[in-house]
Amino acid sequence: MAFQANQHRCNRSTGLSRNRSNNLRTVSLAAMIVVTAQASARFEEAVAGGFAIREQSAMSQGTSFAGSAAGDSLSSMFWNAAAASAVSGPGINVDSNYSVISPFAEVTVDTIGGNSATPGFFGAESGDIAPPAIVGATYASYQLSDKMFVGISLNSPFGLTTKPQNLNYAGNVLGRTSKLLTLNASPTISYELFPGFFVGAGAQVQYADGKFSFASDLGPTQSTTFEGDDFAFGGTAGILWKPSPATSIGLGYRSQLSHTLDGDFTTPGATQSGEADVDLPDIVTLSMRQSLAPNMRVMGTVEWSNWSRFEELAVTGVVSPDPIVIEANWDDGWFFSLGAEYDMPDGITWRAGVAYEISPVDAPEKRILGIPDSDRIWLSAGASFQLMPSTTVDLAYTHIFLENSEFSRSPIGSTTEFAGSIEAHTDIISLGLKTRW
Repeated sequence: MAFQANQHRCNRSTGLSRNRSNNLRTVSLAAMIVVTAQASARFEEAVAGGFAIREQSAMSQGTSFAGSAAGDSLSSMFWNAAAASAVSGPGINVDSNYSVISPFAEVTVDTIGGNSATPGFFGAESGDIAPPAIVGATYASYQLSDKMFVGISLNSPFGLTTKPQNLNYAGNVLGRTSKLLTLNASPTISYELFPGFFVGAGAQVQYADGKFSFASDLGPTQSTTFEGDDFAFGGTAGILWKPSPATSIGLGYRSQLSHTLDGDFTTPGATQSGEADVDLPDIVTLSMRQSLAPNMRVMGTVEWSNWSRFEELAVTGVVSPDPIVIEANWDDGWFFSLGAEYDMPDGITWRAGVAYEISPVDAPEKRILGIPDSDRIWLSAGASFQLMPSTTVDLAYTHIFLENSEFSRSPIGSTTEFAGSIEAHTDIISLGLKTRW
């Protein structure tokens, strides 16, 4: 299998004298980073608990992210800042990933004010509210010494875009359009403290741009909308322990981030300055990889996300300081996955995995129609193809079964309860390219 940690360890003592100023390498790396940022900015769709984006690695997706923090790929840097030391070799290492996400989610309003919904001409069903998405992620590392590496990752850790095909369906007073884009740069440094034990730490610089709208009480075709953006700062840390060549255990942490989106709050006939607070969770990931034979490995992951920080979305205008509050009161999220890999003699590695994710949305009253989250099961398969000693291609496919869920919420400024159901599922295809110069 390409880019195995033991292969890199064997090569670590050579190649330090490579030309470090090669212009072609620099231009190629910059191009990959720009393309990834453009792909991330173009579309986003949350396909993990809450509105997190888990699709940060084609290789890890093939095992439903089992072993994601255990350091078998440079993309492990997203979950564990220590990974660069464990898997990188001399020179510049790059791992670039792209995911095409095809989700489906449909909202049906069953009752309004406790009575059967009679929405009239506009209908009770939203149609598909989840458009297709493309998400990119790129990682790069460089060896400073025999034991120290620096790296950077560019990701979109959180995001969503939901917009009903039927903009004027009965539930549009609860949510018409929701959009959140994040672009995150995480420079890291990692070090081998002693043989087989690695530590890492880094910073997070994250840009967020959000838009939220719902039908105005002045008429079903008019909207109240907030749009704004912000920068936030946080950190990452991790440890990676390899007690033997057959075992790898990784523990990674990504800190909470808090955005205050500054922008415009628009109601029919008026626009004023406004702001919205968005509290994002800490994430802790524990992973393990275990070789059963020279060509076969099993792995697992447990991940906790502190989504209980997301208590509400409050939009406050400068002229009208009374906030519009959308209650959330979410619980924490949990993710459990198991996977396996098998190396073929022809240089192809096959992998598969399954995962169960516990949503932070555990009651109909907490389910926001723009974020139709529920418990889910992941089924994944993937493969790696070594094209040459320094180049590997990763492919992965995932189908996500989301549990049919219910909602029970009232429009802003009203006590009338809207209740109904949400049906959803998602398909994902990912492509990754690992290169070393």
